[in-house]
Amino acid sequence: MTAAPLILLAPSEEKAGGGVRGRLRETPAQRWVREQLVELAATGSPEALGKAFDVKGLALDKARAEALALAGPVPLLPALSRYRGVAFQALDAASLKPETWAQVFIPSNLRGLVRGDEPLPPYKLKLGALPGLKAHWRKALVPSLAALPEGAVWELLPGDAADLLKDWTRPRHTVEIFDARGKAVSHFAKKYRGLVARWILLHQQGDPSRVLRGRIPGCQWAGVDENDRGGLALRLLVEP
Repeated sequence: MTAAPLILLAPSEEKAGGGVRGRLRETPAQRWVREQLVELAATGSPEALGKAFDVKGLALDKARAEALALAGPVPLLPALSRYRGVAFQALDAASLKPETWAQVFIPSNLRGLVRGDEPLPPYKLKLGALPGLKAHWRKALVPSLAALPEGAVWELLPGDAADLLKDWTRPRHTVEIFDARGKAVSHFAKKYRGLVARWILLHQQGDPSRVLRGRIPGCQWAGVDENDRGGLALRLLVEP
């Protein structure tokens, strides 16, 4: 029996609120990030907080309050319910079978590699918000990535998130997204990554040859090549 495909999606800035209050278990790597973030929220100047969270006004007050709350029990939702960005809207995990949520993995800036059905609090944290955060996760993610189950891996990540995986040697497939003129799509790429992830999970097909035969709404497949991750790069054209 072929192992189920695995999806890597980037976290989103937009997150749902609410959840069931509880306390998260944490590894030393997760604790370091949480304590650094709580300390920043507790002692940082308004200018430092504004720079770290990259928001102003009420949004900054909310980000600070969420960070301070991480010192105790917090509202928790499964990661695929918490993240509400464009890719996750396109994925529409609520309409997929619940067991498929465990096939999605998200490199969270707060918690490291989070499975789609794992609990996650509301938070705001950019990779540049804490000194050394990017280097911290590049090192700390290695054992989490090594522990992933068998199955074809689809790395559907933008540059910053993909950079966290540079030290991971497991082969994985990628998708390159272009418009009808052959220009790389950047702003709307999140939507199409979510749609590709949805197709793979809906059909439980991780073989690139089978994915190439799948219909992605508003797109058409236009070829395949080797990538620099030991897998294949599928070329997806967005229809005009």
